[in-house]
Amino acid sequence: MVSFLPIPPFVPGMEFRLFAAVIFTAATAYFDVFNKKWVPNYLIYAFAICAVALNFIFYDPIVTFQALAFGIGIFILTYPLYKMGQLGGADVFVLASIAAAVPYFQKPLFAAEQLVQYPFILSVLVPTSLLFIFHMLIRFIPHVSGQMRQGKLKITFGKIVGPALLLVSFSFFIYVISTMPLALPFSYVFVMSFLFISLIFFSFFKEEIKDSMIEMVSPSRLVEEDVIALEKMDSALVKKLSLKPLLEAKEIATLKKARLKGVPVYTGMPFFLPYLLAGLLITILFGDLLYYIVAL
Repeated sequence: MVSFLPIPPFVPGMEFRLFAAVIFTAATAYFDVFNKKWVPNYLIYAFAICAVALNFIFYDPIVTFQALAFGIGIFILTYPLYKMGQLGGADVFVLASIAAAVPYFQKPLFAAEQLVQYPFILSVLVPTSLLFIFHMLIRFIPHVSGQMRQGKLKITFGKIVGPALLLVSFSFFIYVISTMPLALPFSYVFVMSFLFISLIFFSFFKEEIKDSMIEMVSPSRLVEEDVIALEKMDSALVKKLSLKPLLEAKEIATLKKARLKGVPVYTGMPFFLPYLLAGLLITILFGDLLYYIVAL
């Protein structure tokens, strides 16, 4: 494997780093599930401070520099997604804090040492993403099936284009691997097929899935960090009020003054932190999932 950064042979304080990552992620996941996706600021800030502090308590020039660089890099990459309403603010801080607390991890608890030469957070995101996608399928397939049975599914040209392109890409992928002189691992083909099929499903039923997560909320019940469905509002009104997907105090005040009966809000957005906790534990216990996908 090729690495563009020197991989430290030893990360000092690994037990403390892993313990902090698990405890803080578990605590934020608890609030994500049982506190209506509202994670206390003191908790996510404490995790970030602890992640940084660990690098100076167990100081190593290379490890500390890379750990802080990974944490800052993840924050910079994910913060725009938060502002667009695609990720929660707590999700951004927890991802960045894990990246800073545990820069590398090559010795799983229940597996042999693995030569993984990329940041630990990338290893964590693989099982996290697969679990998240699998749960989304379980959650929305019954809803979409019900829409189809009731005849509410509208087929348009625009609805077909995206899934059709993905289907062509998937067919090309299958053709390529079938003509390769060396067979790819079954696990790799299975995971890639699962991802392609999932993308086709979510692309085709995107509108139905989005509609199922939207609720009309009175302006008096709006809170900061609510995500509004701008596409369901009058475009002229959105422009006039300078609305953004992620609500802040000034947008809430503006909507209250506009005296709207209701605002379309994504109240049914799925949890993320519980899947991140599961991905974190899987990686700590068994190692990098991509290692097995490619090797088996």
